[in-house]
Amino acid sequence: MNILLVLAASLTDPLRRNDPFMPLSLPLLAATAPGHRYTLVDLLWDDDVDTAMDVDLVGISMRLTGENRAYAIADAFRRRGVKVVIGGPQASAVPMRVREHADAVAVGEGEPLWPTIVQDVARGALKDFYVCSPVPFLPPEHAGVGDGFPVETLAGAEVDSGASKSAPAPFTVHQVDGYADLSALPVARRDLYRRSYRFDTVFAVRGCPIDCDFCAVPTLFGRRFRTRPAEAVAAEIDTFRNYYYLLDDTVFGKPSTYDYYLDLYARIARLKKRRFWCGQGNLDAAGDEKGREVIRAAVRAGLLYVMVGMESISPATLAASGAIRKMGVHGGEDPVRRMAENIRWLQGQGLVVSGWFVVGYESDTLESWDATLAFCRENHVIPVISPIKALPGTRLYDRLQAEGRLDDTRFLNLRHPTMRDADVLAAWQRVAREGYSTKAIWDRTRFYARCFQDPERGDRIHKTIFTWILQTKMKKGMIHDEVFDPGDAPR
Repeated sequence: MNILLVLAASLTDPLRRNDPFMPLSLPLLAATAPGHRYTLVDLLWDDDVDTAMDVDLVGISMRLTGENRAYAIADAFRRRGVKVVIGGPQASAVPMRVREHADAVAVGEGEPLWPTIVQDVARGALKDFYVCSPVPFLPPEHAGVGDGFPVETLAGAEVDSGASKSAPAPFTVHQVDGYADLSALPVARRDLYRRSYRFDTVFAVRGCPIDCDFCAVPTLFGRRFRTRPAEAVAAEIDTFRNYYYLLDDTVFGKPSTYDYYLDLYARIARLKKRRFWCGQGNLDAAGDEKGREVIRAAVRAGLLYVMVGMESISPATLAASGAIRKMGVHGGEDPVRRMAENIRWLQGQGLVVSGWFVVGYESDTLESWDATLAFCRENHVIPVISPIKALPGTRLYDRLQAEGRLDDTRFLNLRHPTMRDADVLAAWQRVAREGYSTKAIWDRTRFYARCFQDPERGDRIHKTIFTWILQTKMKKGMIHDEVFDPGDAPR
């Protein structure tokens, strides 16, 4: 078959033409169902999709910011009679809404589902929903039960496999009972991209046990870590040109994965070509003896830049969201002081650190914006400070919806008890401009240049230039003349 894969993105997506990391999901899907002619359109960089293309099947991957664009593309193909399947994080969160614009909806991890979807299209037997989850695809009266997908409006389903129970209804469901088996995944079809990304991407581990209330990862990938064979990950990395991004939710791991990461990083360090890489990490590993061993091993393997979800400098917000569990805080310690100490230790290993924060929980005020920026300035952290947005599929979204505090027609969909939207948007952009002024970027670059002085780690000039370019690229994504186009809000 001729198959078109589309990575949906709105025209005002802050990552549009500014994302250096290769999206991995669609190339992985193509690799799971070989033998077909694939075309990939990446709307983070491509201008548009030719909806008159001669194709047999269209697969669309959709995030929240690309939802309306995905629907417009899907509707255009379906008017021509072309079968359309939509998946991705947003499709998993609101599958019934997506079903209005698609012939089938993929819920959860796509790798176990895509080969079946392609086969069903070929034999004219496409089902309405394809689900990968250990939790049944439940009707609305059971929504929210367990730790899987709380399907909000499914009134029953005729199910051909998996854990769901049969019930008379107009919908058909194919369910894989569990998560994807990562032991034998194929290598992604990166050749489908028509442009070269600055960073290749790869993942070693999926799942997260931390379960912050604003995060959809435990729903999508589960609350337990699942690992790929370390030798397969290292072999894939050995095909990369230069920089890459390890997509794991924390490249420092947790106690249950420390040994896995030590093995993985030892394998990467032994590769003939040294490549610098970046990833997400948690602060708790920096306060743990074996966690520090993992971090040192990661640095020896080429880790240069780590993105840390610090979330807030408010102890009340950290506790309310559950994020305090990843900060390395013990007993009655001051969370902010402990966070600062762990940050300094990471920097002492020669790591560039960016801190990702949200402002907008009940205990936050307009002063929280300036206090967060001051924390970043004091600790030489690259600041990524944004208004909180409750995402469908998270516990935060469900709680706010139950409290009547959500309005999904607005960019700021959380109604704050004291902060007005206009003031929040003004504070957001003011803090971004201050945090990414030329002086601020220069001051942080000089600080990190001193962190790179250890001769055993080498490449001080290279790393310093990287730090400057990194911040100038991030500045483009943080500062917006128009922070949001209301036309992109899902309806």
